[in-house]
Amino acid sequence: MTSQYSAELDQLHSAIYNPEISENEAREHLLRCCLDGLKIQQVGLWQYTDYDLLRCELLLDKDNGISKEALLIDRWSFPGYFAALDKKKVVRASDAQNDPATKDLSDLFLKPFNIKSLLDVPIYHGDKLSGIICCEQTAVIKRWTEEEVAFVEALADVYRSRFS
Repeated sequence: MTSQYSAELDQLHSAIYNPEISENEAREHLLRCCLDGLKIQQVGLWQYTDYDLLRCELLLDKDNGISKEALLIDRWSFPGYFAALDKKKVVRASDAQNDPATKDLSDLFLKPFNIKSLLDVPIYHGDKLSGIICCEQTAVIKRWTEEEVAFVEALADVYRSRFS
């Protein structure tokens, strides 16, 4: 991992483990670190409410700030996407509207929000998948690098250690 990402992770640790910071502020710091580090349009924190439903707990947009609008996606409407998440792997979709793992999100999620590329990194609580960090690039396709994936995986580990 480059020194840029390492420095961002060090700053994040200092910020979110400060005893005077609230959980919401810590989550916002983590998402801001991801947004700024990857230079993307949006990043969201999604949590499983149960096995079949993901809820966006917090969405940070580079231009529009923070949204706490309750976005939900369910297994029945998006079976291909949930199948990819069930494999407990990173979903790296540079062309999200055509990628087999994410194309069923196209009509109801990707196209309306002009999302071209997705990088979804799992968050585990023990062995159980509890949520994802969802990185989104709009307007242009983004080719996710191994280093970017490793950075978001490190952020997911920070999230797990701070909030589990």
